[in-house]
Amino acid sequence: MTTNAKKQNRILTASLIILIASLIALIAITSGANRKAKPPADEPPVGETWNGGRDREDESSAPAKSPAPSDDNGKSDGKTAPSFAPAAGETEEDEGFDERLAPTAEMNSVEKTPDGKAGSGVGAGSEADRDTAAVPTSADLTDELLPTFRPPLENAVAVKGCSLAVPVFSATMDDYRTHGGIDFACAPGTPVLAAAGGTVVSVAKDPMMGWTVTLGHSGGAVTRYAGLSEESANISKAGDKVLAGQVIGASGETALIESAEENHLHFELAVDGKAVDPAEYMDVVWLSDVTED
Repeated sequence: MTTNAKKQNRILTASLIILIASLIALIAITSGANRKAKPPADEPPVGETWNGGRDREDESSAPAKSPAPSDDNGKSDGKTAPSFAPAAGETEEDEGFDERLAPTAEMNSVEKTPDGKAGSGVGAGSEADRDTAAVPTSADLTDELLPTFRPPLENAVAVKGCSLAVPVFSATMDDYRTHGGIDFACAPGTPVLAAAGGTVVSVAKDPMMGWTVTLGHSGGAVTRYAGLSEESANISKAGDKVLAGQVIGASGETALIESAEENHLHFELAVDGKAVDPAEYMDVVWLSDVTED
């Protein structure tokens, strides 16, 4: 290699070294300038103030805005949420609230006397003037036996028997008709007793039989005590639990269809919704038994 070539190589090498050094210096200067231009972390950027600054105070004095609604992913759509506050004169109460809570009154009708010629007993058209409870049925009293029944009066004497199929004479109506129960002689105001333990089903005023108390018993049995005084409505209430022999009312003169008869209590018995002769389920003393001699 000639002397000139070697000299040129040295010049090129020196130039390259100088160029590299210049680049390094330029990079160092640029980095330092960037670090110097960046504001400290504890100083707010230009145009912003701390929470205690005037801008924040002005912002807090402005009316509050409703939050913008967000989509299912929690992102805001940038729109102002509508206000759900009630307008003047309106309330947030549901107008149908009272209607939904208003209970529906259902009065359970009492089983009537058997079909056939109009008879003397608690018949069609009877409605509870006070209150009525659900009538127990044999399905509600599964495997329960009929209770032992007793007469509905102390020292009770029957003056007219039950005749469900054969018409008998009615002094009041002056004709022959069936008789759905037994009439026990008694003076007005005589205490009327529960023939067996049970529950007061209803206290009702029947158009024909007057004030009537109905009891439900085990085994699907129902007893009715008719022609009572109006005060009986204050003695018994639907839903009351009673024991055999407990006072449930007082005899009266309210049975229009038997008003021509001597004062008495009209007593009926039904089992599984079917009227039966009470004399077949209790010991009955008849007027003829005590007047034979």
